[in-house]
Amino acid sequence: MRNFLEALNRPADAYRQQRKIVAWLLVAITIFIVTIFDPLLRSFVKSEYHTNVFYILCTTLFGIASYLLISFVLWLICKCFGSKTTLSTYIKTWGISFFPNIICSFVVVITEVYFYVFWNSTLWGMILSIVFIGILIWKITLYVIFLREVAGLQRGKLIGAFIVVAVIIAALSALNGYVGLKTPIL
Repeated sequence: MRNFLEALNRPADAYRQQRKIVAWLLVAITIFIVTIFDPLLRSFVKSEYHTNVFYILCTTLFGIASYLLISFVLWLICKCFGSKTTLSTYIKTWGISFFPNIICSFVVVITEVYFYVFWNSTLWGMILSIVFIGILIWKITLYVIFLREVAGLQRGKLIGAFIVVAVIIAALSALNGYVGLKTPIL
């Protein structure tokens, strides 16, 4: 629990100490919420919804593959910008940035299953938009800290890598949505 709180409150330290158990657990929780919890919750709430085990297995594999792919892409691009960090370090540490993903995944699942009316209400739509913007800002902050602490990039190289990876993250987010992951595993 102490390591989770450290990763939440001092992500730069968690990145430096390569808290791989925390990172992988955060990724696993995110994948669980998006790929298993969502369909199971729907099947409990809506009697006409039937859980498709094959779909759950496929999206779980896509979630794992997505994490490995984004770790590889981050490593490759940062390597082009001069990073000396190994690929295994990226795989071990990128998951520390998944706190916002967990919250986003959970909010999306709960609001879609129980409160679909929120998306059709101006007030609730604005509130949820503010929540998601806050989560996005938090994720971007963790992303910059990651580039600085793990990749070891500074100034212009950090900005260049940030822009290139941001474009690729947008493309991978679209791909995640295409394969059925409502909240990207990025």
